[in-house]
Amino acid sequence: MGTMVRLPDPLDLAVKPLSASHARWHAAREPEGRRLRVFESEFPGLLGRGEPGSGSQFLEYHRGLRRAFEPMARESGAAEVSLRPWREVPYWLSQFFSWAQPGYLAGALGRLQEIVKAGSPDELGRFLESPPTAEHPFRGLHDVAHTMIAIYERHRFGPDHPGLAGAGMGSPETSPHNAHFWGLHGWIDDLYERALAGRKS
Repeated sequence: MGTMVRLPDPLDLAVKPLSASHARWHAAREPEGRRLRVFESEFPGLLGRGEPGSGSQFLEYHRGLRRAFEPMARESGAAEVSLRPWREVPYWLSQFFSWAQPGYLAGALGRLQEIVKAGSPDELGRFLESPPTAEHPFRGLHDVAHTMIAIYERHRFGPDHPGLAGAGMGSPETSPHNAHFWGLHGWIDDLYERALAGRKS
């Protein structure tokens, strides 16, 4: 892992409206955010996290973020650094998972492959987004990955590193300013595309 964490300054500034909306969207998914998803609110028709249909909304929303981000990255000249989706979970992160939460990542990836092959996009999104519960020991890879990256970066660079200023992966408001947010969500979007292709075949 290199030292670049926070997006380059011009792109970091351009992403601010996306990051503000991203934080409100996630807040609206929670029980206390119901007022943000009623009729004539900011997110009418948005479902609460874990509800049937919410997984597809999770995947579509973040796909939309990536589509809005792409021209910003191209215009800033940072596309090569910041837009590259992960082809797989990076080695540094898988190693950190092995140390911090042994067995979790392998179990989560195994279940994801099962869903991609035989499940639905909605099931995929709900499995990724749901917090870990006793219902399935490997749920919630999206949230767990955000947390693990945040811990790793603080450990690797130090909590006061300027590359982490306003770009912590532990918050939905700051995570879009982190280059790894776009790599992670590019990888998730590829899983989504494969799940959609499986439904069509």
